[in-house]
Amino acid sequence: MNSEDMRCDSHCQICQSDDIVTVLKLADTPPEDQFVSKDRFDVAQPCFPLEQALCQNCGYVFLPHILSPKISYQTYTYETSVTLGLTNQYQSYADDVLENHAPAEDLLVVDLGSNDGTMLRAFKRDGVKVLGVEPASQIAQKANGSGIPTINDFFSRSTCKQIIEDHGKASVVTANYMFANIDGLLAFTENVANLLCDDGVFVVLTGYHPEQMKINMFDYIYHEHFSYFTVAVLNTLFEKSGLELIDAIALQAKGGSIRVTAQKKGQKRQASSRLLDILKEEYNQKMHDAETYFMYSKNINKLREECRKLCKELKDSGARIIGYGASHSTTTLVYHFGLAEFLEYQIDDNPVKQGMYSPGHHIPVFSTDKLYQDKPEVVIVLAWNYAKPIIDKHTQFIQRGGRFILPLPALELVGL
Repeated sequence: MNSEDMRCDSHCQICQSDDIVTVLKLADTPPEDQFVSKDRFDVAQPCFPLEQALCQNCGYVFLPHILSPKISYQTYTYETSVTLGLTNQYQSYADDVLENHAPAEDLLVVDLGSNDGTMLRAFKRDGVKVLGVEPASQIAQKANGSGIPTINDFFSRSTCKQIIEDHGKASVVTANYMFANIDGLLAFTENVANLLCDDGVFVVLTGYHPEQMKINMFDYIYHEHFSYFTVAVLNTLFEKSGLELIDAIALQAKGGSIRVTAQKKGQKRQASSRLLDILKEEYNQKMHDAETYFMYSKNINKLREECRKLCKELKDSGARIIGYGASHSTTTLVYHFGLAEFLEYQIDDNPVKQGMYSPGHHIPVFSTDKLYQDKPEVVIVLAWNYAKPIIDKHTQFIQRGGRFILPLPALELVGL
């Protein structure tokens, strides 16, 4: 393995402690969203370690093996607007921030990792200027073309300076489902503090690891997600960056999310009761204790053996098995559960993935039409978080005798 491809961290990014313990080891995995076209079918894709470590000093959970963005973002294609329900969630999010937290007038909202502009479109209204920062060039170009001004760059000290010079300081800075992807959290958050006007707010929406653990959502772990947050850890990070938390709300989106709001230290807003309640609940759940994560790891591996046993029994009986879903998370799931040997192909609703081949194993991906043309007997719902809409959409498959396997949060076989 080239040392430029991956580095190994032996200390905590947030508190610098070296009291680090590995708490979860998943199967080595290629970059999870690097689906390949037919002309690259014969090109091998290397796998990299995928583990979680816990800082026993501050409770920060992170990937100790950090894959270079030059590898993980080679073919970044995800667009916010394709995620079911996210557009509506962002609209209520924007309304809440403007009504309850934002300064009163002359608003500039800056979204970091703005993707296709879906979040900023929710903020865009009279009296509100919006600006995106997005490193993926094709996606940034698309956002600009749709009327959302977007800087095509990573957010850094120089980008921060450019925004202040060209647009002034920000009233609201948002980071939505990208904060876990930041390598260098302290510097990033310090730059946000500098970008904010004195009474501005920083809002982070990210996966909430305590809730995801409750539903065995280990497939949210992949190489682009360096961090797995609790509110207590975010609180520590912000305090070190000149900010302070004032609010937190737990959400059901993406299997469990948290939206936290911070202000510059010493500003007038008071910490909400729901923030204090969440911090207390995390303490009671022992989210800072390695034993909590060891038990989680044991449970995941038990589920893996149960799922593999069921798939083997079905395949041995003559059933043809395919997978539903083709994304970052399905790659983690397929690799750790060892499902590739059972899958003839995968199907997905996203046209971008259709006609491609899965990372590493190069399993072909087709449109969902193939489910009815080819008529396999069993579908493993790899995108199990969307099991209900998927099954509701394909009742015809069940009616003709087909069965769905739900691998998580608990193994389930659905059919007549």
